[in-house]
Amino acid sequence: MNLSDEQKNVIESDVENKLLLAGPGTGKSYTILGYIKYLIEVKEEDPENIYVLTFTRAATNELKQKIKRKLGENNKLPKVFTLHGFALRQLVKNKRNISSLPENFKIADDYEERHIIMEDIKKMLNSNIKDVRELFNRLSSNWETLNADTNNWEENFDNPEFIGAWYEHRETYGYVLRSELVYQFKNILEEEKNLNIDGPINYLIVDEYQDLNRCDLKVLSHLNKKNAKLFCAGDDDQSIYGFRYAYPDGIRTFIDDISNSEQFKVTKCFRCGENILQLAQQVIRQDHRRIPKTLSSVTGTEGNVNLLKFNNQRQEAKKISSLIYEFINNRDIKEEDILILLRSDSNNVFSQVIINELKNRDISVDETEKYDIFNSKYGRYLIALFKFFQNDSNDLALRTILQLTSGIGEKTIESIYNCARRKNKRFNKILKEDIENIANRNKVESVIDNIYTIKESLAEEFEEKSLEEIISYISEKITIENESFIDGLNEIINEENIETMEDLVLLSEDIIGPVETSDLNIKGVRVMTMHQAKGLTAKVVFVVAAEEEYIPGKGDIDEERRLLYVSLTRAKNYLFITYCNNRDKQQRHYGYMTNPTSRRTLTRYLRPLPTIKSTNGNNFVLDL
Repeated sequence: MNLSDEQKNVIESDVENKLLLAGPGTGKSYTILGYIKYLIEVKEEDPENIYVLTFTRAATNELKQKIKRKLGENNKLPKVFTLHGFALRQLVKNKRNISSLPENFKIADDYEERHIIMEDIKKMLNSNIKDVRELFNRLSSNWETLNADTNNWEENFDNPEFIGAWYEHRETYGYVLRSELVYQFKNILEEEKNLNIDGPINYLIVDEYQDLNRCDLKVLSHLNKKNAKLFCAGDDDQSIYGFRYAYPDGIRTFIDDISNSEQFKVTKCFRCGENILQLAQQVIRQDHRRIPKTLSSVTGTEGNVNLLKFNNQRQEAKKISSLIYEFINNRDIKEEDILILLRSDSNNVFSQVIINELKNRDISVDETEKYDIFNSKYGRYLIALFKFFQNDSNDLALRTILQLTSGIGEKTIESIYNCARRKNKRFNKILKEDIENIANRNKVESVIDNIYTIKESLAEEFEEKSLEEIISYISEKITIENESFIDGLNEIINEENIETMEDLVLLSEDIIGPVETSDLNIKGVRVMTMHQAKGLTAKVVFVVAAEEEYIPGKGDIDEERRLLYVSLTRAKNYLFITYCNNRDKQQRHYGYMTNPTSRRTLTRYLRPLPTIKSTNGNNFVLDL
């Protein structure tokens, strides 16, 4: 694909800081790659002075591969990170000067946060997990909204007991929460005079700018003031992460917030057929606050759009599976080219009825169960071992190993924790220096000796061994006899091209953490929520349950409209929107209503549109 005049305009402009407004399918990534190539080949910029920040690790990996293909693997390449990963690097480089964080801290992954940190705090406060999770969410919100910058915010937190318990717990286990990484980086940017950060950063490219919250934006502002020229790409129409306090205001006020800046637009859509794009534009243009922009389809395809009405979810699921069967067997469409989107899917209430119908027709569904091994006892034990092998002072890894060992119970772990608290030492220090003072000492000592023995033998004998060989050796030493677990893990290693223990740890944290998706390694029809589908495309897309009770429901009117827009624009050739008059059984209890009822109505975002009319889904026949 050659660069368009719009893309060349933003790439070649001499303005210092640029905002690229790029709607769905308009070649945002291609423009970013063109800009990087321009900086290196025309501006003769050192690639190592160009930094790229993305929103998710999946996007980071994908962009790294595209840059390698564009510039060549043997050439120097720009540095690509997630914003959280970049913040962590800077905190680690400056950790000796950060008194507000535990010494030699480690990042708590989602498993550790949920099954160690939250569970411990629950017991400390004699509370329940729902309330503790809400307290941690509020803690995160203080960082993301910069409310934590106000004086004495901890004292004003209406549960100071929680703050005290959490501070004590994090000092004992030496961790930092992922949700505070960017805030802590912002703090050292503002407070540390002799800051040692990566760079020099001459050019800072930021993808998905609309997904940044106030704290994220503050960090970029500080880096810009440290002479990093900004190239920010995004689309206010695709701002759908209000739950992490990321609002479209940030991208809409870019020109006012960043000096010496200019706004550019790319408006040619290379993804959606004409009718699909026209419908999506009619939906999003209902938001009068958006930055005005009109996209045009250059696919050369018409785009097929249908709004199907059903009496209930069973009729809906049967027709969806019937249409998919038709596409696969008679329309030369692969299972991997089909995407089914749901507003929400708590406890699989919406997806399961559809998946059952697909499987009844022997249609493959791309499911993520294979990654569930990272949440299994074996998986978590192995990941904890790998973390320990990388750093034997990793408190949370040691805690996980003990917690998952038969014969070591809560009282033993509690005695280690209490000993650490009394002596003002870290958890790992007690295991190394004061183990004689804890309960169940012999058992704990045996476990610790065993993992050190494994670590030493790995260092001596397995330096040149493959990851599969290392896992096989470890599984024998810790008596993992579950063959299916080892086979499943090796399958993932091969599919994801994992070569080292560190890479496997990163992958486990990625899967366990916020769901990140890509168009790679798909095996079957994809069924997922609208939020998960951002960044994906498919030839055939089904937007299911487009009903007032779910979208907007009680959600923010403008953000729910943007979420629907994002979903509609995933489709290339065929778009099906479905809704029901009634949803019974479990689905009856979902949706936002004053009084629960099975009745459902078409979402307000589609009702007034003259270009789309509903059809009885049961009688619908796909045109030849």
